[in-house]
Amino acid sequence: MLRRPPQSKRDTIDLSVAPSPNSSTNGSRARTHVSPNQAQQYRWAAKHINAGLGAIAVSRLERSDVSTWLESLAHDGKLSRRSIQIIRMTLRAAMANAVASGDLRRNVAAHAPMPRDVTRIAKAKDADAWDGDEIERFVAVARDHRWGGPILLQLMYGLRRSELLALHWSGIDLDAGTVAIVAGLVESDGKLVWSEGKNARSRRRIALDPAMIQTLREHRRRQAAERIRAGEAWDDNDLVVANHTGGPVLPRNYNHTLDTITAAAGVPRLTSHGLRHTAATHMVSNAADLGEVRAAADILGHSPEMLMKTYSHALPESIRTVTNKIGERSTQALRRPTSALAAAASVFGRRSEEISRTPSGGTRSGLRPGCSGIRIG
Repeated sequence: MLRRPPQSKRDTIDLSVAPSPNSSTNGSRARTHVSPNQAQQYRWAAKHINAGLGAIAVSRLERSDVSTWLESLAHDGKLSRRSIQIIRMTLRAAMANAVASGDLRRNVAAHAPMPRDVTRIAKAKDADAWDGDEIERFVAVARDHRWGGPILLQLMYGLRRSELLALHWSGIDLDAGTVAIVAGLVESDGKLVWSEGKNARSRRRIALDPAMIQTLREHRRRQAAERIRAGEAWDDNDLVVANHTGGPVLPRNYNHTLDTITAAAGVPRLTSHGLRHTAATHMVSNAADLGEVRAAADILGHSPEMLMKTYSHALPESIRTVTNKIGERSTQALRRPTSALAAAASVFGRRSEEISRTPSGGTRSGLRPGCSGIRIG
């Protein structure tokens, strides 16, 4: 929101982000209208906006001021194009709210264009996804870690980090071989926050393969042994990924563990999102047809359209498989006996004769007199 500043800073921009009244930071699950990650993103953008435009009186702020400032961010080399888009979007939304509430007369940021060119200082980039050999090397090390089972679940099935850290044993049916993904656990301002997941599609139930079921059984036995060792210190939260006393794991601690395992395996560094990206890439590239691509989207909690757009680089092989099958059906159809084709042609010919014999003033064919109904060229 764009709030009215105190008298000492009267008429200058002062952005603040109010927490959602239904958000939860005490460990209990609750519905959030604005996700913790979004709220944190807005606060981050507000700091940039206050620092860049806070000294200018709102009544004197012009579109050119906003455009010039955005251009300076674009050429500073510190922010990506996406970061500048978020800042611009946040400013426009805040000023629109201020206009709607009567605190501002006009929204000068509404038509401030996004800079065409954005300078970004080059830096080392993490790998996008692992190939099959790199996956095997990672698995060989990760399987012996105390979180090995859940980590392999994320790698193979593409769970989001927030979904994995929020996973409860009550949502896993090892006999039926299914996992219910219904919540997320993220960190916001140093506190753990529960949510109902990224969106409705992300709340899903997926089926597991036999090897993964066995891996999770082993993980459960390992965790049971940790619980015995912890004794009364164990806090039973029913979490699949838990610390040494049963409590939830901070996302940054999970990331640190991934970095440690990755380094020990000698494979390119991947973030937790990189594990999800690896899973999605291999699901799509190994899909036999578009039906399997749709199934992969359901497993990942993606829409099929988004999956095909994001992972189009992995689609050609599966698309060729589909087109090859279409070609096989076409070939079979063209190889039908000549008598069958002749019979079809005969039926069409009789129908054409019936139409041609219809009186000129009639409407048997449903056409106006003199109208053939077929136009070529």
